[in-house]
Amino acid sequence: MALATIATVASLATEFGPAVLRGIGSLFGGKTEDVAKDLANLVDHVDNSVNGKAAKAQKVEQLVAQLPPDALVELEKIKSELEKEKNRRLELQLNDKQAEHSETQTTIRAGDTAEDKYVRHTRPKGARLSLYACIAYIFAFDALAAFDKGNGANMEFAGILIAPFLTYMGWRTMDKRGHTTAIKNAFKQGLTTLKTQRVKGAR
Repeated sequence: MALATIATVASLATEFGPAVLRGIGSLFGGKTEDVAKDLANLVDHVDNSVNGKAAKAQKVEQLVAQLPPDALVELEKIKSELEKEKNRRLELQLNDKQAEHSETQTTIRAGDTAEDKYVRHTRPKGARLSLYACIAYIFAFDALAAFDKGNGANMEFAGILIAPFLTYMGWRTMDKRGHTTAIKNAFKQGLTTLKTQRVKGAR
């Protein structure tokens, strides 16, 4: 029996559970439905007897490998449907994120064009404060680290500080560590130079 098919079926079957497997089996009927039910029963048994996602998938893979060789054709059909289900769910997640981003940007644009001056300036001001706070935080803590006081800025916290600014600027995803690390590295290079010059001056 093809190892790749077994591994994929085991992983997806563990992820989606017995109900989805039985549903897929009912779509085909016949031999495929029988194999899908057997697979659903295996997953159900493993769910009740094994802890941990990785351990469950491994156990299901071992059990699937013990199915009769003639079940491989049916497993290929089941694998195909499980992969379609996974892609469908991913598409739904992406659509949800797209809708959320669109709604956020619509809200921002509405606020930027509001007649009320206070409302119109609230978000841009908040975004600027977010950027300034992030830069000040990184600069202050990395300045201390450059002179051997502390470990420097925490990038996760810096990411939280800059998140409102990036959202206002329309970023759909924020690799907080990546973007703030770029800022941090620029400051660190300057501070290292400053420290070097300070040491030379002391000599």
